[in-house]
Amino acid sequence: MDINATKVEDKVVVNTNGLSLTGKDIMPTKESERTVSSVGFFMISVGMYVQLVSFIAGAQLYPALSPIAIILSAILGNVIVWALLVLTGDIGLKHGIPYAVYARAPFGYLGAHIPGLIRALPAIFWFGFQTWLGAMAINEIMIVLTGYSNLTLIIIIFGAFQIWNTASGINAIEKFDWVATPVLFATGLYILYFLITEYDITMADFLQPGEGGFSFLTAMAIMAGAQITMAVSIADMTRFLKRGKNESFFVLNRGSIHSQFWGLIIPMALFVAIGMVSGIATGEWNPITVMTEIFKDNIFLLVFVLGAFVIFAQVASNTGQNLMPPGYVFVNLFPKKIKFSVAVVIAGVIGLLIQPWEFANYTSTLLLIISCLLGPILGIMVSDYYMVRRRKLSIDDLYDSNGQYRYYKNFNPAAFIGFIPGIISGVFFPDYAFFVSMIIGAAVYYILMTQWILKKYPQKEVIERIKS
Repeated sequence: MDINATKVEDKVVVNTNGLSLTGKDIMPTKESERTVSSVGFFMISVGMYVQLVSFIAGAQLYPALSPIAIILSAILGNVIVWALLVLTGDIGLKHGIPYAVYARAPFGYLGAHIPGLIRALPAIFWFGFQTWLGAMAINEIMIVLTGYSNLTLIIIIFGAFQIWNTASGINAIEKFDWVATPVLFATGLYILYFLITEYDITMADFLQPGEGGFSFLTAMAIMAGAQITMAVSIADMTRFLKRGKNESFFVLNRGSIHSQFWGLIIPMALFVAIGMVSGIATGEWNPITVMTEIFKDNIFLLVFVLGAFVIFAQVASNTGQNLMPPGYVFVNLFPKKIKFSVAVVIAGVIGLLIQPWEFANYTSTLLLIISCLLGPILGIMVSDYYMVRRRKLSIDDLYDSNGQYRYYKNFNPAAFIGFIPGIISGVFFPDYAFFVSMIIGAAVYYILMTQWILKKYPQKEVIERIKS
């Protein structure tokens, strides 16, 4: 029998049942490792949330919805995402642990791998998809400048650069985003201006009614689905934020609240608007095709716009949103065998090998499916962290395989029973999939935990709160 000892917050934790729960890259962050400022986190947030998926969603929702409805759905859908980002980000800020480790509390030591993989797989998919979009842009630039074309080789090289940047850690990601964020804002605004003026888009075009095919709430779910994955795993980033000693929620999260609000809502609205205007002007959803067409007579603008808008957007969003989270999930699977950098390489290679660009025409449907799957996980997390534990965790037990989060054979029945009706409700109410699945997952989990699991498997932080 393996006996492993590790030090967590100056205490020795002994693992005696063969489970490996500790590894250098998933231990709680020390104060010296919290190096990201609020401004730096704003830069990272803009980089993460400026995605061409937003452009595509805006283009594909037109003309089913009116332009005003599309923009409003993007804003409202992501206000909800922002609130959830702040709520779950507190886990990283307060406790310094990544999402994959926190999931042990509501799901159990082995059960945590399931929501971890559900988070990782869409991220890996979008990494490959967005790398393809960026590689297409580079390929177009190569054709214009040299007449040479080799999309496959460019995908490999472009993907490798993103993998390297992410494997280098949070500070490398932040440095890149300090450059990417202003470039993306400036380029995005110029493209929007160019489309409106070049194609004579008027206020009358924005006031056109939708033709039907999507409900407003479905559009909100689609818009939320574009970023909702980060609401699950944002603790992977907030654990590196600088913080004060005051642990009251609003004081501790002040920087996160502002950084993520302005870093999410503004870029989402802008890039959805660009995609929507592109749909009005050209009827085309593929941003590479759009940029190539509208700037075909100006080589300088074509190279600049494709380079700045597409390439920067892909690197900035892929590193923080689509490579870092599966990296931590894979480390959590084998914490003593692989490092974070190796895990990022594995995730990136898988993302390229599955060739997700073959499913480009189904972007909106995929976003809706992701919302349906992640809704109950988010609901369970928020219910567990705020309603059951009131922001308190036993950090030692999270890393002790004989600790209180073993539940039944290292799986928490409350979480997995609650997960099922959450998913089913999303299937039966597809227009409201994310919202319904999250609420039902949270409610069922809370009832089962308070009425059953906590009586059978007592939790220190809950008992201490009741006694106090």
